[in-house]
Amino acid sequence: MAKRRRTTEQQLMEAEERLNQLREKARREETRRHTLIGKMVLERARGCDREMERLMRELDNWLPSGGHPDRKKFSSLGPVRGLYGASLHPDNRHPGWVFNRELAPTAPKADRYGNPKIR
Repeated sequence: MAKRRRTTEQQLMEAEERLNQLREKARREETRRHTLIGKMVLERARGCDREMERLMRELDNWLPSGGHPDRKKFSSLGPVRGLYGASLHPDNRHPGWVFNRELAPTAPKADRYGNPKIR
């Protein structure tokens, strides 16, 4: 009996399926690495109160503020500032705090090129 030849479309479909399987495997491996690193850091922090406080402070600064679902996942580690609606960042920050630098003051009556605004 003669061997059936696969069409180009069938070969392409199989190659795409294999590529998707490899991508999924790589994603699982990356997730596993992140889990192991997180577990190691958490175990170190649980052994030392000072280290746990540092970890919680860094975590608090890294997580989105407000009622974000990710923030609630860490409630079992202890109190996280701002977890239940407390203000994490004062409103009196300078305008460039997001970029971690001071922005140059601007003249409110001029556009970004220095031309006077017409009202």
